[in-house]
Amino acid sequence: MSAPALKTRMFKAAGWLIGSNLTGQLLRLTSNLILTRLLLPEAFGLVAAVNTLYFGLVMFSDLGVWQSVIRSEHGKDRRFLGTAWSVQLLRGLLLFLIVMLFALILYVGAGAGWFESGTVYADPRLPPMMMVFGLTALIQGFESMNLAAAQRELLGSQLARLEILSQFAAMVVTVTLAWLTRSVWSLLIGSVVSSVVRTLMSHFALPGKMVRPAWDSAFAWEIVGFGKWIFLSSIIGFLAANGEKLILGGSLSVASFGIFSIASLLMAAFVGVYSSLNGHVIFSSLSLALKSGDQAEQVRVFAHVQSLADLFLGVSAGVIIMSGQWAVWILYDQRYHAAGWMLQCLGLSVIAIRHQVTEQLMFARGKPSWVSANNALRAIALVVLIPVGQRVSGEFGAILAVALCQFASWPLSLAFKREQGLLTWATERWWLPALAVGLGLGWLVNATLTWIFPLLHR
Repeated sequence: MSAPALKTRMFKAAGWLIGSNLTGQLLRLTSNLILTRLLLPEAFGLVAAVNTLYFGLVMFSDLGVWQSVIRSEHGKDRRFLGTAWSVQLLRGLLLFLIVMLFALILYVGAGAGWFESGTVYADPRLPPMMMVFGLTALIQGFESMNLAAAQRELLGSQLARLEILSQFAAMVVTVTLAWLTRSVWSLLIGSVVSSVVRTLMSHFALPGKMVRPAWDSAFAWEIVGFGKWIFLSSIIGFLAANGEKLILGGSLSVASFGIFSIASLLMAAFVGVYSSLNGHVIFSSLSLALKSGDQAEQVRVFAHVQSLADLFLGVSAGVIIMSGQWAVWILYDQRYHAAGWMLQCLGLSVIAIRHQVTEQLMFARGKPSWVSANNALRAIALVVLIPVGQRVSGEFGAILAVALCQFASWPLSLAFKREQGLLTWATERWWLPALAVGLGLGWLVNATLTWIFPLLHR
């Protein structure tokens, strides 16, 4: 395939991915707004804990099966695909058994007083919810290898359709059950339904011939050998991205953790869209510049995309810090209004992610170990700063620490930029002025909405 044709397909696939991401975020937000009027904050705290614990177990068992199919020269060999599917099935079964064991440990630990009374991990409803949610591990193990093949062939529209329809099915089931039962179990059942729809569509809605499970030792070793690096990267990445939920689950009440999950959802909706753009459009731009071999062009492209990111993130961070609480106060009822100040605190982390552009350059230059090191620094900061913040200033200190931990990777990112000759005035001049402008705009938004809605902010 010619370079221009590949570039066109890459940007087309990225467009579908971004559109799918935006639609998915809209579906999640719509569902969340409806469900918060039907369920108590405790329900969202429990489900957030289940999701975090389960996702952690998934990351701790990630063998990179899909990535192996995408990158391997044997990726179209039916025996290789059959072996990859067998590895995936075995992983799903093993993960299901681990989830059952983990739920049992939670049950025993809660009964033995291992966890502080009133916190998420001490809630007796958490273990059975973990067991039910563990079914998704078995279901996802049956997903067709056509999903990986579709990613390899950049079939963005078909992957987007699959993701949107599975999320829509989950939303319909969850909202219907919540309206009928007012039970936290509606959230779990919706997630299981989403996994079922996604798995079925992977077999019947994507192109490709049916692949049967097979086993080839050489192919299996290739998959596992590559997967060990994915495994390590996934663990570090999970701890950096979700470590705060693991820590806060043992120190916040179920209701407070549920309210924090609302603030996290709103922040994730914003960051998720930016990260998709960063991971595809910006990564592609940097990769093309590197392939040109022109050092001046590489510096120019990097400075350009970093400046655009800084302007967007700086203004956004300032607005969220000064007036982000209004998104919660307008969209949610008073039971969830405490998520407003939490969102303002998390807004500080928006400017911290400006170095995601640098991390894409690390990937483009073939130095993923630098990204893993950045994630490790953020994970270590979470473990250290959240308990300190909570001890010094309670719940507020803990949430503020979550945002501050995102700055832990800045020194290493700056060192990388200096090593690459990219730490210049052109790459660093915009983020602070943009943040100042954002703070001013945020103050204006806050003052205006306080005047328009004088009762809402009380």
